[in-house]
Amino acid sequence: MTMRNNAFAFPAGKLILSIVGRHRGERIVAATKAAGAPGGTVALGRGTATSAVLEFLGIGDSEKDIVLTLVPAELARTVMDALRRTGSQRHGERGVAMMIDLARAAGKLFSGTAAEQGGRSEIRSTSMNQNDGHVLVSFIVNRGYADDAMAAARTAGAKGGTILNARGTGREEDVKFFGVTLVPEKEILLVVTEADKAEAIVEAVRALPCLEAPGSGIAFSLAVEEFAALGEGAAQEG
Repeated sequence: MTMRNNAFAFPAGKLILSIVGRHRGERIVAATKAAGAPGGTVALGRGTATSAVLEFLGIGDSEKDIVLTLVPAELARTVMDALRRTGSQRHGERGVAMMIDLARAAGKLFSGTAAEQGGRSEIRSTSMNQNDGHVLVSFIVNRGYADDAMAAARTAGAKGGTILNARGTGREEDVKFFGVTLVPEKEILLVVTEADKAEAIVEAVRALPCLEAPGSGIAFSLAVEEFAALGEGAAQEG
């Protein structure tokens, strides 16, 4: 039987990633749906920004909602504008939203040969050489290492990040195949930074002693097509 409406099919479009205060994610989803988005997914995390960034963006050391919204390319601008309006309607509620081109990201992540092996750890970087704008650098590490990774990233110029708890899905045969021990409990560190700092940030994290063991983490970056500060008085970027 042929499925005429595949629930997992999605045209090339945009990923809008919003980071807001805890319990604000549902309001973000409602705003994006009102603008035409099919829905969104809310994950829980915590901010690690410095006090200066906290003052400007409101994404410091506190609990966060991370909202992932997939939208067709033609709706992306409308949805981003809706987020800006929503973010300016409540005093004291701040956050960030960023838009990533999925077609471009897929081309960067899955083209070419397999990632190189070796080095101090198996942290791998993809599409780190961006020329301008911002990038989202993501680290997936064993639980308990994300704060160390964030501290190292700061030494290379990162201003802050957001940490999510997660779990790996490696099977026993995967462990035997790769010859490494896969720890189920993971942390994901998301760092938004200027593109020219991304490679230095990854190398600073890669040098951590706690990531010397093979299989202790991976890293990848995605170009941020558009970045916006949310909240009353925040600069509205086009």
